[in-house]
Parts: sequence; structure tokens; C-alpha cells
Amino acid sequence: MRRLLLLTLFAAALPGGEPNIFFDGRFTLLGETRIRYEDRNQVGFGTARDYDVALLRQRLGFSYKPNADVEIRVIGQDTRAPLYGPNAPNSLRDGADLYEGYFTLFEKRKTGFALRAGRSTLSYGDTRFIGSPQWANLARTYDMARAQWKTKKNVFEFLFVSPTAIVINRVNKPILREHLYGTYNTFGKWSELYVLHHQQPGTLESVITGGRLMAPLGKKYKLTIEPVVERVTRGALTSTEGAVAAAIARKFGPVDVSVEYKFASSGFDQMYPAIHDKLGHEDLFAWRNLDNVRAFGTWRPIKSLAVNFMYNANWVVDPSVGVFNTQNRLIVRDTKGTAGRWAGQEVDSYVNWNYRKFMTVGGGFGAYATGTFFRATSPNRNPVFFYIHHTLTI
Repeated sequence: MRRLLLLTLFAAALPGGEPNIFFDGRFTLLGETRIRYEDRNQVGFGTARDYDVALLRQRLGFSYKPNADVEIRVIGQDTRAPLYGPNAPNSLRDGADLYEGYFTLFEKRKTGFALRAGRSTLSYGDTRFIGSPQWANLARTYDMARAQWKTKKNVFEFLFVSPTAIVINRVNKPILREHLYGTYNTFGKWSELYVLHHQQPGTLESVITGGRLMAPLGKKYKLTIEPVVERVTRGALTSTEGAVAAAIARKFGPVDVSVEYKFASSGFDQMYPAIHDKLGHEDLFAWRNLDNVRAFGTWRPIKSLAVNFMYNANWVVDPSVGVFNTQNRLIVRDTKGTAGRWAGQEVDSYVNWNYRKFMTVGGGFGAYATGTFFRATSPNRNPVFFYIHHTLTI
């Protein structure tokens, strides 16, 4: 960590050029050191222990490009959770391990065939189903392969991905029995269409068909809508599930504003999303079985500074099924059917400042006010969250 920090500061101090690029641009040194201190109170609405923790994440690796058509990338990662105490969850900590290790062929070409294979981060669309949330201390990676065919306007793709299983104090090995495969296609700048098959042996199997449309409304507004339909099998029960997300956005000078509505049915399978900020900055819920309305605004007084404000309101679709956390584990449910659907609301504000290319600092807070559902089904505690962080990269 100390060497990476010194190297980062040295690189930032040098005028011009890129001091981490060698051999005529064929070899690039890659590194990151991030520290985030966060304090979470009333975790799980009072059903879990409070904690304050320092989350440390270090990465170091390289990219090698022998020519314009080939890239080999290898990055190691070490994550720790000081101050948490014993038995910190796997999602917060993992010793030195392989974070990414993959090769690409023809990926920079604008047309024709392209391939990526190995262990890699991935993000598709609004990352509602496949994403690598960098907010998390352990950003999800995949053991994967994808093949693309590109035309001047469109990309046709077949992919196979398996989330990397985290094993504390041991090498993270692929477990390919849990996987997702299918096709994800992009048409111009405004539309996407995907069909994906997801399998978790002994837990569920689902097929999802959906798409995303991004269209201007006049000269000032932008509409994004993403409807999906699923066929989900859990045990002996098979059901048809669905979800939709729709948002309208507009820019007012230095302020970007958007309003979004999201719905997901009670048995919905969200697969592997980058869930951060989708349902509030505190990351309390999975999308499953929720109605959500979100208002979001970003003010940029200068290019390098972003001040964000967010409001979320939540309703439970089926109180007897309950609400789920971001690991898709049940928090609480209403077995009697008397709690009502109103789950509550959250307000958040956070700031990020980018200094040059190598450093980001920021912080924020979130506060949740419970609704009738949580008042009747939980210890009725209002979660509160605040944090500060900095990230140095090379």
C-alpha cells in the first residue's frame, strides 16, 4: 500500500506525459488504493448489528498491448475491513487475490469480430442485471467469455458469465455451475435487446427477455424505459415475473435532474446487478418486490466537483413475500397481511471531487424514515449512514 501511494503521488507530480506507460505504450502499470470510512446505524431496520468500519482496497496490475488488436490485463486485489471486529462478512474483505485476468482480441475495432475471455468486470446497460459495482469493497468480477460482431451502428453479442466466488484466505476459484448465458445486443445509440438464461443449481432457474430504449423528448428531455419479462422456477414452483424502469432526465445549466419509477414483481430474479444508488444511497434493498420512485439531482459548480441529492420512496408489492437486502436475503415480511405496503422514504446527499486524474475524495450521508410496513414487522429503527473516502489511482 505504501509503495503504491508513493508511486501515485510521484506520477501526479510529474509534468505532462503518462509516467505509468512504458515501451511505446504497449505496457501500462495499473494501480489503486482506496479507503472509505463508513458508519451504519440501525442496520436492517434494527434486525442486525450496527458497525463503523474502515474499508481498505488495494489493486495493482498491468495491461500489455503487443499490438492494436490484442490486450492482456492482469490485476491483483487485496481488501480489508479494519475496525469491524471478528467475522467480517466476505463482501467486505478478501486477502490478496486475482481481481482481473483476461485477454481481448480486436476489441478496439469498430466493426467485425471481437472476443474477451478470462476473469473480468462487466457492465451492461444501466447495470440492472449484469454489473460490477465499484462502490462495494469487493467489486464483483466474472469468469466469462463473450463474442461480439460489430457493424457500423450495431453490436451483436453472445456471453457466458459466472460470478467469481469469494473464499476468504484461499484462492478464489470459478464455480461455473452458477452462471448466466445469452445474448445482449445494442442497436445504435438508442436501444438494446437481451435474452438471458440464469441458473443457480438447487436455488432457481430463470429466463429473462427485455430491452432498453433511450429516446430524446424534444430538445431538452431524455426518456429511458426498460421493460422485462421473466420465467422463474424456484423448487417446484414456476411463475411469470416482470419489471419495468422508466426515467425522464433534463439538464438545467450546471444541474442534471432526473425522475425515475421502478417496479419489480414479488418473485423477480435480479441476477447480478450493480445495485448501488438504484434504490437509495444506503443500499438497503434488492429490486425484487418493490415499487420505487426516485428523484435525483447533480450540481456541478465546477467540472471536477459533483454535489448529489437523492430522494427515494418505496412500497412493497406483496407484503407477505417481504423485502430483501442487496444480497437477496429476506429482511422481514408480513405474514398476517396487516402491515400495509408503504415501506418508507430515504434522503441522501453526497459529494465527489476529482483532483486531476489520480485522486478522488468525497463523503455523504443517508437517512431512512420507516413506513407502516416496517413499523409493523421490524424493531422499527430508522437506518442512518454516513461516510468519507478517498481514492488514488495510477
